Amino acid sequence: MNNLSLWTATAKPKKNRPALVGKEQTDVVIVGAGFTGISAALHLQQKGYNSVVLEQETVGWGASGRNGGMLLPGYKPTLVELADKWGVDEAKQLNDLSIESLRLVEQLTKDYQIDCSLQKTGHVVAAFKQKHFEGMKKESEFINKHFGYETKIIEKNDMGKVIASKAYHGGLEDPLSYSFHPLNYVRGLAEAAESHGAKIFEKSKVINIKRESGYVEVFTESGSVKAKELILATDAYSESITKPLHKGILSISSQIIATESLPESTLKKLLPKGQMIFDTSNFLYYFRRTPDSRIAFGGGDIIPNRGESVYKEVYDAMINVFPELKGCKVNYRWDGLIGVTRDMFPVLGRMEDGTFFAAGYCGHGASLATLFGKLLAQFIVKESENLYRFGEMKLKPFPLSSQKGLLINLASKYHRLLDWLA
Repeated sequence: MNNLSLWTATAKPKKNRPALVGKEQTDVVIVGAGFTGISAALHLQQKGYNSVVLEQETVGWGASGRNGGMLLPGYKPTLVELADKWGVDEAKQLNDLSIESLRLVEQLTKDYQIDCSLQKTGHVVAAFKQKHFEGMKKESEFINKHFGYETKIIEKNDMGKVIASKAYHGGLEDPLSYSFHPLNYVRGLAEAAESHGAKIFEKSKVINIKRESGYVEVFTESGSVKAKELILATDAYSESITKPLHKGILSISSQIIATESLPESTLKKLLPKGQMIFDTSNFLYYFRRTPDSRIAFGGGDIIPNRGESVYKEVYDAMINVFPELKGCKVNYRWDGLIGVTRDMFPVLGRMEDGTFFAAGYCGHGASLATLFGKLLAQFIVKESENLYRFGEMKLKPFPLSSQKGLLINLASKYHRLLDWLA
């Protein structure tokens, strides 16, 4: 079995980039070469601002290159929940922005000819419990009434039309989402940013940040970058970079396995319409067919670094959904971290010291992060200061933020209990 991610194993050849050595000066220094940071660099360069990106590993090494490859509309909270909290008009605006993020990814792949297997597949949210299905009916009716596009409720007896499984109580079908190869996308986006003059340094971990006289200087072990502005695009990998992000972002784990290549007849039987699926369990299992004819199945315990046992849980969950795959070989398995906020809603904006940031995508960042990079660029060049609801959200510190391991363990046990209860 290969502990490389499927995306790493099947990605187009990687461009080797140097580590930062010596001193650089630029308009904006960006920490983190994932979707957010690279998108910010690209859009800054398009607007005539020079940028330098510092990445502690390689482009797309974090969640941007390890996720399930699902570009989804919406957020962790449902649209009904967002409307209950902030009103229908704002829920509509937030939904429009999430759809805009999908279109932005699609446009960028076309503009820069990024070969990332982008395909408009749609997705189905599968009800883990009967009471979840009742909530889906309300959500679908609400979307169809207020948001200008049609979702479809799938009764339990009709679920076989979208998934060959008896594990679920019904579903909600949404036509707007895309599947893609996330690592090929972020690498293509990085080359697009470089084509406009951005500089990207890999293996350049930030060890210190200093501010003085209207400038910020960011230090690595072998160099430094002096700039007018700083963007932190580190999300779940923000542990030691700055106190507000350390206290306000909880890094939880997600695991993915990918089967051996399967016959087309099997894939057609398991997922007749080729849609991506995620369910409503608290541990949130998600799965899809891949461009090379596998089933990629993700989710599992949120505790990082659990080792072998957590992959067995993910495999068992896959067999529970698809008994036909029992005995199927797993060729790839990998994990990564997801950044979550206390409100389970993403935030972006500016800290008290002037640092720009975006974080807390809560597992819905594949397309939103590209948009957030663009919004930060627009804010910095003063083209737009509208960061919408995201900019109004405060990055609230987690209780017990100095004991995150304990906090994640408690959350894991709580979610297991909720999934076990009827």
